[in-house]
Amino acid sequence: MITCPQCSTQNQPGAMFCDNCGASLAGAAPRPAPAAAVGAPAAGGGAVCPSCGKAVIPGEAFCDDCGAAITAAAAPVQPATPALRPAVVPPAAVAPPLAAGMAKCSACGQLNPAGQAFCDNCGASLAGLPAPAVGPVVAPPPVVAPPPAQRPRLVVAASGAQFDLSGKTQAIIGREDPVSGIFPEVDLTPHGGDAGGVSRRHAKLAFNGYQWTVEDLNSTNNTFVNNQKLNPGAPQPLNHGDQVRLGKVVLTFQTA
Repeated sequence: MITCPQCSTQNQPGAMFCDNCGASLAGAAPRPAPAAAVGAPAAGGGAVCPSCGKAVIPGEAFCDDCGAAITAAAAPVQPATPALRPAVVPPAAVAPPLAAGMAKCSACGQLNPAGQAFCDNCGASLAGLPAPAVGPVVAPPPVVAPPPAQRPRLVVAASGAQFDLSGKTQAIIGREDPVSGIFPEVDLTPHGGDAGGVSRRHAKLAFNGYQWTVEDLNSTNNTFVNNQKLNPGAPQPLNHGDQVRLGKVVLTFQTA
C-alpha cells in the first residue's frame, strides 16, 4: 500500500493520487499490503471511472488513474434473470379402443384377428389374451305379412255367379231394361231377377275408401241385409259374408 503524505490514507500500489484527499502520491513510499480479506469482490465486478473509463474499486472516492471523483459512477448493471416459464405437460395419451373382433399382442401391440394363436408381427403367443368384446346382437324386426288383398264381389247364392266390384266406387243392382235405358252394373236378369221381384233400379252399392254400403232405392219388394229390412235411402254397412236379399234373389257379399 502507498501512504498519502498529506492525509496518511492508505492507497493501492501504483495509485498516482490519494483516494481520500486527491493529493499526488508521486514519490510516496509503498507500504506492504495486508492480506486480502476473505470474500472481497473481484476487480472485474467494480465500478467504472466516469472520466477516464478505468475500472475502480467499489467504495473509492477518487480514480486511481486520473484522480477524478467517482462517487457518481454508476454501479454495474447486472443482467436480468430471465423469467422461468412453467413447463407444459402434454396430455396423457389415451389408447384407442380395440376394433371389434381384434386382439392386441402384449409384446408388440400388433392387432391380430381374434382366435389367432400367434402374433403376425413378432410371433409372440396370443394365448391368455382377453376375448374381444362382442357387440349386442340385435334381432331383426319381425316380418309382418301384408294383409291379404281384398276383392269385393257379390255371389249369387243359387248359381255361384260372381259380380266383381274391384276398382269400383259404386254400382247399381237391378234388371236391365233397354227401352228405359237402364243398364245396372249388377244385372240380375239372367239370375232370376224378373221372377224374383227385382226392380230395374233396386239398390245401390257404394265404397268410400274403407267401407262398402248398400242402400235401397225405394224398390218394390225391399232390400234385406242378414234378414233385416232396410229403410229406403239409408245406407247399410256391409261386411265380409253378409247376406243381401233383393225380393227373392239372395246374394252374398265377400271381400276375401
